[in-house]
Amino acid sequence: MKKIIITLALAAVAALSANAQIGVGIGYGTKNFNDSDNDLGGLFVGASYNIPLASGLAVAPGIDFAMYSYKGDNVTVKENYLAVPVLFNYAIEVADGFKLVPFAGPTLSYGLSSKTTISAGGVSVETNNYGDNSKYTQFDILIGGGVALDVMDMIRVHVGYNAGLLDRNSSDNATTKATGINFGVAYLF
Repeated sequence: MKKIIITLALAAVAALSANAQIGVGIGYGTKNFNDSDNDLGGLFVGASYNIPLASGLAVAPGIDFAMYSYKGDNVTVKENYLAVPVLFNYAIEVADGFKLVPFAGPTLSYGLSSKTTISAGGVSVETNNYGDNSKYTQFDILIGGGVALDVMDMIRVHVGYNAGLLDRNSSDNATTKATGINFGVAYLF
């Protein structure tokens, strides 16, 4: 019985994998906290695995690495994140070789590093925002969506928006939530 279950599971994985599509991409994104004037911006790279579920409907789990920074008059902020999006999408063929692909879903985000450098009078002080006494949390859950355009099932251009669901700073009574816009291009295998 165990062999039958294992064989069926492997057959299901093989069937899903036969129609699945890997995408590898790069893009630019922003991160903003509470609609402040200090947008962090930077590059991200990532990969996804688009798994068909039904006619046109698919789910695309992925992994992204993002590097954001902000430079003001006397302050510099640099943050690096690892994110795991799980995006549901629906492909709509709009012309021969062109598909419009709206997508939405959650993203689990983990801050790998966050440093703020304040410079004044020729002296710079760097702070690890995830340090021992920090109230700034590394983990966030975002919900987002957007739209992509697939060209010849080889190139995907997308634009999207994410909104953080968790309070990232527990040091005061104010809520600190992240939002961001991203756009990028991916090669589809």
